[in-house]
Amino acid sequence: MNERLKDAGQLLADANTDAILVWNMANVRYLSGFTGSEAALLIGRETLFFLTDSRYKTQAENQKAKFEIRISNDKTKSIASALEGMGAKTLAFEDETLTVRQKALLTKAMPNVEFIALGSKLDDLRLQKDSSELDIMREAALISEKGFQKAIETIRPGVSEKKVATELEIGMLRNGASGPSFETIVASGHRGSLPHGVASAKLIEKGELIVIDFGCVYRGYCSDQTVTVACGDIGQEEEKVFDIVREAQANAIEALKPGVRLKDVDAIARNFISQAGYGDYFGHGLGHGVGMNVHEAPRLNSESETIAKEGMVITVEPGIYLPGRFGVRIEDTLVVTATGCQRITNLDKSLRRL
Repeated sequence: MNERLKDAGQLLADANTDAILVWNMANVRYLSGFTGSEAALLIGRETLFFLTDSRYKTQAENQKAKFEIRISNDKTKSIASALEGMGAKTLAFEDETLTVRQKALLTKAMPNVEFIALGSKLDDLRLQKDSSELDIMREAALISEKGFQKAIETIRPGVSEKKVATELEIGMLRNGASGPSFETIVASGHRGSLPHGVASAKLIEKGELIVIDFGCVYRGYCSDQTVTVACGDIGQEEEKVFDIVREAQANAIEALKPGVRLKDVDAIARNFISQAGYGDYFGHGLGHGVGMNVHEAPRLNSESETIAKEGMVITVEPGIYLPGRFGVRIEDTLVVTATGCQRITNLDKSLRRL
């Protein structure tokens, strides 16, 4: 926490502001360790304020030794009072998080304070994960994989997608997850052509591919991966498309290393799929950052100018989706290392026939 607060202090100096208001709960937890659902931080040049309501008084007192704690059920008044005590004339805020109404209320309560938009600069403090974060994320991956292994035991003709997803989520909870990191996707047959085809009442049929995209939250961090499996024997084109997607992913993973532009990694997978004749059926970006949120910076797509750096955690997930027929997606979560990248997820992505 000391190093993280030091980074936030440097951001305050760079923004030439008297204080920073931290509203995004992922950033609140990152900078303070607080695990509740309602709080804000005020980071000043000499003072740190932790602001929450009466529900979290005891928890705040137990967790927030470095902060001066302010308890109030009116967050706006609490922030205004703390800023007045600081003598602050300028306040930097997370304009990607604070709503128009919330900003209006703060402006009305503090008419003499100048507001400075920070954009994503606070979020960017979380771009590169340290060893403690990576340990948690590896455990989150293992927990989700235990749930997956139990869930695939249920896959057979006549079983609904929803049942598979339910078994997967229960398995993750039983192994220590606090919940799924997103709504579990189980998309069989023609529904596999929906990139975000969350589990439905559709019954799985023999000869279908099944796209299973899943993850959990563990100690505040998310896991995310996708496995495509077969229910029995599948057709020749399904086999062909699966092999194309798997090779596209392998090529992109091989290219992911420090100093590489993420748009260039995206291009490697995208060009391979296009050359195989399926470029029109891969529409989404190749991946995204994972951490306290399941989708966060950096973005791995054709527009991303981000340069890969050691400690970044990114998914690589090419897919091909043939409307009304079937889809294939293969996804791993990886961390950029000093010389390349390493998988955080562990499941073998070879085609499983169940």
